[in-house]
Amino acid sequence: MNQTNRQFVIKPLFRCVPDTRCEPVKVMKLIGEAEVQTVKRAAYPVPICGLPAKKIITVQVEVVGAPDTVFGNKVVKEGVFQVDIVYASCDSLVRHTCLEIPFMASAHIEGVRPGMHVQNEVIHTEQKTTIVTTSRGGAKCQVFDVMVTATFLIRVTDIAVRNLVECHPIESCFSRHHQATPFVRR
Repeated sequence: MNQTNRQFVIKPLFRCVPDTRCEPVKVMKLIGEAEVQTVKRAAYPVPICGLPAKKIITVQVEVVGAPDTVFGNKVVKEGVFQVDIVYASCDSLVRHTCLEIPFMASAHIEGVRPGMHVQNEVIHTEQKTTIVTTSRGGAKCQVFDVMVTATFLIRVTDIAVRNLVECHPIESCFSRHHQATPFVRR
């Protein structure tokens, strides 16, 4: 079969219906992903509300994050660990305090550029909080010694155009000479 006959035999895979507009299909393509871990430790004074803290009842950690920053081959995740501590004081009252611990973690992902879409999720968080009594200037004071460990999964995607075509009603996507397909007899 020669080249001239071939163009009449091979039919296009996608043909638009008249009065439609066709566009290439856009999909999200995974550029890369990385798992990063950050460990932050901080000491905060126990709020003075009468008597010192006696026992920690419960501690909850929530990750509050700002948008991620994308550089060439690098993603920087910044945010705050919001730590809610419920504790019992020596006067048998239940008290609450909220602490904020800033953090930053970075992931090296090959092929990443600014403008790409970043998704991240917290895989695991763990905290350890204790009450520590210290002396400052001859006076005893209590602090919450808080250590938070968090693991993040960072995924970077970008829009990729595929060779598929998606048609929408509006106008013809091919000019008139492309729509006319010659008839071939066998």
